[in-house]
Formats: sequence, structure tokens, C-alpha cells
Amino acid sequence: MTKDKTIFKLIAIEYCMDDNPQYPEFDVYRSTMGYFSNLEKAEKQMNSQKHVDKRNWRYFGFLIEEYALDNTWILPIESSRSYLPDGSLFAENLLSETPNDGHKFEEFLGRSADKVQFKIGDLVEVLFYNIVSLKIVGNLPPSFEEVQDLHTRSSKNGNRISLDSIHDCYYTFDEYGEHSHSEVINVFPARFEVSEELRKKLFSEEYYSYRANYDNSKRE
Repeated sequence: MTKDKTIFKLIAIEYCMDDNPQYPEFDVYRSTMGYFSNLEKAEKQMNSQKHVDKRNWRYFGFLIEEYALDNTWILPIESSRSYLPDGSLFAENLLSETPNDGHKFEEFLGRSADKVQFKIGDLVEVLFYNIVSLKIVGNLPPSFEEVQDLHTRSSKNGNRISLDSIHDCYYTFDEYGEHSHSEVINVFPARFEVSEELRKKLFSEEYYSYRANYDNSKRE
């Protein structure tokens, strides 16, 4: 999809040590650090701020979101990127959320293995607005091969299924066995110590049941 002129929004995400952040979840605070005409300028500003001493505050990470100008849709994201506290790029989703002239969204065709940062069974932090929760990875974003297989099977039924940017996600479970679809740019490495009690809760019956059912379906 050809993009019109865009701007890049730099967002800093921080947490306060005075809040005693710990799992299973803790609060974070977002602040907009500026709007920029290109990605390089946004990253330059991010890297100029990442080492600033803020006493009891720590950077959780950064987000850079790209938005199209002169667009009647409500702030559709053209691309999004997540960065670790040291400013290194961690994940990116380059699919536009702006529909084309046919009112269809840009297709998600799968994520390559070298762009998948975690493996099944990893404990991860999932960012949801101003809350970070510890979860376990139950499944990975669909690969190119898995999406192609979906297209082939659904086309045989006369209704080819297409995926979009929201399907570029990890399937995760929380301590209660509840699952969620966590977008790749909102998933970060666990940074704090995980108690043995919480670890056991995350490796729940629901997690093992899902894995068993999924593995059995792949063998059929």
C-alpha cells in the first residue's frame, strides 16, 4: 500500500521504583516525547533521552507510532515499533491500519522466524495501556507457511480467509489461565524476578491443555 505523508510519534514508557514494581503486574506511565517528520529523527530524540538521570524513574521502553496525515480515519497507525530501555529496536509491525479504496486492510502474510523474539513457554511482560502483566507464551505469531496453509484450506471452501495487523500477535496466558492475543510490539522480556509460586500458576492447566490440543491438531 502506497503511503501518503506521515508523522512519527515518540512515546516514552516509564515506571517508578517508589511504586515497588513487581509481578504479576505493575503500573507504567506514558509520555509523548514529540512528533517527527521521519523515523530517524524520532530515534535520534529517543537516544538523546535514554540515559538522562531521572532519580527513581526507569524507562520501561519506547514506542514509535507512524500516522498518516490528512486522513479521515481516527488515527490509524501506519507502522509501529517497540524499543528496549537502551534504545535498541525490539519489534516492529509495518502493516497499515488504513483501509484501501476497496475498504480492505493490508494483509498480514506471516512473521518470519528471525523476527520472533520469544519461544513457547517463555515468561514475558505484556503492555496494555498503563499496565504491564507477566504472562506465558502459549503460541507464536503465524509464520508465512501457516498463513499460506490457511489461505489454501479456506480457498477450497470458496472463502479465502485473510488476516490483518491484529493477527500479528502472541497467544498468551495469565496466572488465572485466561488467554489473550498480545500484539508483538506490546510484548517485552521479563525484567524482574519471578517467584516460584507465580511461575507454577502461569504453567497452568489451561496452558498445558491448550498446548496438547494444538499439538494434536497439527498432527492430524
